[in-house]
Amino acid sequence: MRISSKERDAWRLQERRKEARYTLILRAGVLEQVGKSSLCLVKNISTAGVQVKLYTKADVDADVSVRIADEPAVSGRLVWVEDGIAGISFHHDLDAATLLRVQQKLSSKRRRTMPRVRVQALATLRTGGRTYRASVCDISSLGARVRTRSELTEGDRVMVTLQDLPSIKGYVRWSEGGESGLTFETAIPMQMLASWVDGRIHISD
Repeated sequence: MRISSKERDAWRLQERRKEARYTLILRAGVLEQVGKSSLCLVKNISTAGVQVKLYTKADVDADVSVRIADEPAVSGRLVWVEDGIAGISFHHDLDAATLLRVQQKLSSKRRRTMPRVRVQALATLRTGGRTYRASVCDISSLGARVRTRSELTEGDRVMVTLQDLPSIKGYVRWSEGGESGLTFETAIPMQMLASWVDGRIHISD
């Protein structure tokens, strides 16, 4: 269901009256709806709501949640969509501390600056003169968590091959048992990654 322009304008006016929005340099986020996760770009945010750019279809007038970086997901309702831009009204206002963390660059103590989407996909890893088959547990533009039968070596360079994506150079940031965290040398473009994720089985947290 598409919301009318009159209803959308009324919602925007209500938002402006409640609290001015704070424009962000585009930040990656994960939109979760009905058990499906998809990447989005956060454009504006206030304590009352958020505006995001969508890369996949989402249902209007339905509950959603949004994750930015490694912040906990915030639940709300998707109120309108127009030309790939969506407006979401939060069920509960954000506290000031959370809003400030989202607005600003994350400090070095924060674990991630980019949210990851949990997926079920296979990859081929070439590292240390060997080739490994790996299961991808989650992925972002900047890295991925993978599972292999043999433990990888922390610090080793790696070439990652994923179906329908160009091969990606990176290195093993950490490795514990059969799980490893990979960091990519070059970020995967958001739109390319969003389309790839949408074609896989993805799971909300």
